[in-house]
Amino acid sequence: MPDFRRRTGAGLAAMALLALAACTQLPVVPPAERVEWAAQNWTAEQRRWFHHVSQGTATLPLPYEWFMALEQPALAPLDAPGLFSDPGYLRRWGFIDSPADADNPGGLPIGFARDPDHRDPNTGKVFNAIGLSCAACHTGQLRYRGTQWLVDGGPAMTDVAGMSQALGKAVAFTHFVPGRFDRFARRVLGEGADPAAKARLQDELKQTLATLKHMADLDASVKAGSVTEGFTRLDALNRIGNQVFALAAGKPANYHATDAPVNYPPLWGTSWYDWVQYNGSIMQPMVRNAGEALGVVAGVNLAGPEAGRFDSTVPLDTLQRIEQQLAGPTHPQAGRAFTGLRAPRWPEALLGAIDRPLAARGQALYAQHCQRCHLPAPDSPAFWTAERWPRLAGSEQAYLKLKVIPITVVGTDPMQARALADRTVDTRGIGLDTWLWTPEPAPWGDCAVTAQPLRDGAALPYGAALGAVVQQVTDRWYAQRGTPPAQRQQMDGGRPNCLSAAPGYKARPLDGIWATGPFLHNGSVPDLMALLSPAAERPVRFWLGNTEFDPVRVGPVTAAFPGGFELDTTLPGNSNRGHEFDDAAPRTPGVIGPRLAPAERAALVEYLKTL
Repeated sequence: MPDFRRRTGAGLAAMALLALAACTQLPVVPPAERVEWAAQNWTAEQRRWFHHVSQGTATLPLPYEWFMALEQPALAPLDAPGLFSDPGYLRRWGFIDSPADADNPGGLPIGFARDPDHRDPNTGKVFNAIGLSCAACHTGQLRYRGTQWLVDGGPAMTDVAGMSQALGKAVAFTHFVPGRFDRFARRVLGEGADPAAKARLQDELKQTLATLKHMADLDASVKAGSVTEGFTRLDALNRIGNQVFALAAGKPANYHATDAPVNYPPLWGTSWYDWVQYNGSIMQPMVRNAGEALGVVAGVNLAGPEAGRFDSTVPLDTLQRIEQQLAGPTHPQAGRAFTGLRAPRWPEALLGAIDRPLAARGQALYAQHCQRCHLPAPDSPAFWTAERWPRLAGSEQAYLKLKVIPITVVGTDPMQARALADRTVDTRGIGLDTWLWTPEPAPWGDCAVTAQPLRDGAALPYGAALGAVVQQVTDRWYAQRGTPPAQRQQMDGGRPNCLSAAPGYKARPLDGIWATGPFLHNGSVPDLMALLSPAAERPVRFWLGNTEFDPVRVGPVTAAFPGGFELDTTLPGNSNRGHEFDDAAPRTPGVIGPRLAPAERAALVEYLKTL
C-alpha cells in the first residue's frame, strides 16, 4: 500500500505539472489565402532541395517515427489532441507549410529534414533521425492583405527554443497521461504489436525523457543569466557551445547561459564576404557550415571510443553543395551581380509602389551617412571596384572586403560580440591537437602566413576551442574518404580556417535589408523607421511573432497579440542602443551620424526599399 500511494502521489504531481505546462498560449496562424515566392535566382527544384536537405543532424532528440506519432502537449479530456507534427500546430511556432514529396514524405514544414540511417558515432545506434536544416532559420516570410510572401535565405520568424521545449512536454505527456502511450505505440509499432515490443518502446521513451530532463536541468542551472529568445531570435553561438562542449563532450560544467540572442541573418551574398557571422569571426565557409551542423546536433564523437574520435554525421559534400547553391556558378565580379541566391526585390504589386522622387532624396542621404560602413549599393558600379574585392592571402579568388565595426564605436549590445573571447571551456580529454590561423594585421585582416598550435586545456577561449573541434571533425571526414589536397582546398572554399574573436559587428551590404526585420543583430529594433531614430525614440518593449508586415515603417507589426513574445530591451543581451543618429555633443559611443529629421528618415527608408 505505501508503494502504491507513493506512485499515485508522484503520478498526480506529474499530472498537475503537465496541466500547468499545457497553459502555454500560442499565436493563431491560419493558412495563407495566397502564397508567393520572391524571385531570387533559384529554380523551384533548387528551392525544394534546400528546404529539406539533411545536414546529418538529429536536432530533435528522438526518432523520426516518434516525432510523427507524438501528440501535442495539451490536455483534452474528451478527445485525443492533434499530432505535434501537424503543420497547423508547427505553423503557430512560426514554421512555414511545405507540401509532401519524396524529400519530405511527412509533409513537414520548411526546414525539417529526415536523415535516414543516421548512425550515432558514439554508440553505433542506427535510426531515422529528424533535424532542422539551414532553411529552418533562413527562410523568411511576411503577410500582407492575405498574401504570404516568402523569401529564401531570409530571417525566419520561428521560435525554435519554444518549440523544442514543447516537444519535451509532449514526450512527458506521452509517458504520464493515461491513454497516450497506447496511442503512441499503435502509431509507432502498428496495430497488434506484441507486449515485448511495447515494453521496449516504453523503456526507450523513459530514457528519452531522462535525457530531456537532464537538458532541462542544465537550462535551469543557468536560467538566472539567460534571456528568453522568443520568435525570430536564437542564441546560436552559445547554443553551439553548449551542444559541443557540454552535451557532446559530456562536460556539464561547460554549459553556458543563453545571453546573446541574435536575429537570424540573411544568407544572400554571404558566400562572397571575406568575414562572416555577425561578429566577423569566421573566414572559411566549410568551418562555418560544419560548426552550424554540430550546433543543431549532428552526431560527433568527443567522449566516446578513442578509435573513432571526431567521427561525425556531418556530410561535408552536402554542405559544399549548399554553399555552391548559395554562391552561384560563377564569380559575381564577372557580371557585376551575384549569380547564386539574390536579395529579394520590394514587391510593389503587393506592398505598394516605391516613391521614386523620395527614394532619390534618400539615395543622397545613404551616400552621406551609410555607405562608409555598409559600402555603396550593390547595384552601383562603385560596389564592384577592384579595391573592394581584393584577393585574400592564401586564396586564388577575390572576396568582398567588409568593415567590422568595434563595439566601442557602434555601441550596440555587446553580448554576442564578446562571446567568443569571454567564454572559456574545459576541453581536457577531448583530444584537441590541431593548428589555427589568426588574422594579420589584427583583428580582421588577412590570415597570418603561419598557424598557431592548439591543444586541450582546462580553460581554453571558446572561439579557438570551437574552431579546433570543427577543424578536426573536417580533417577526420577528409581522411576517411582519402580526399586529395586539391579537392579539400576547393571544398573549403579556398580559404584557411582563420578565426577572429575581437569584439565587433560586421557591416554587411544592405541589399534586401527591408525584408530582414526586426533589426540590429539581436532583433531589438522593430522596423527601419525606428532604426533611423535616436535610441530614446525606439520602443522599449514590443511584440514578436506576428508575420503581418508594415510597409510604411518597414518591419513586422509589433503590437501586442495573443501568444506573442514581448521583447524587453532593458535586459542584458536585448539592448536597443547604438547604431544611432543623434546630435549628442560631444558625440558619444554608439552615435554614428547626426539626427535625421522625420522627412529624412522617410526618404532613406524609401531608398532602402529599392535595394
